[in-house]
Amino acid sequence: MKPYIPKDVEAAAQSAWTAADAYRAVERADRKKFYCVSMLPYPSGRLHMGHVRNYTINDVMYRHLRMQGYNCLMPMGWDAFGLPAENAAMKNRRRAREVDVARTSPS
Repeated sequence: MKPYIPKDVEAAAQSAWTAADAYRAVERADRKKFYCVSMLPYPSGRLHMGHVRNYTINDVMYRHLRMQGYNCLMPMGWDAFGLPAENAAMKNRRRAREVDVARTSPS
């Protein structure tokens, strides 16, 4: 058995995806449309297994529908001032804006 070298596997996968033009999204008028949005990440929230569950379910649904021929849009946004941001700010005795700016500022 050959040793597993992640760098080599990653390079081969990226080459295959580039050759297949896997990242190009093309909308076709003859296909049904589906807007597939999961919960948006919050900069002041703590990551937990619920995030993994929600993003995984949505990703599987999106991929399944794409394979069924749908035009799918799966946006990823950033909700900086949602309820989780407000709750995290209150817990840390700070204003939500301070918490969000601190979490989204470049290091």
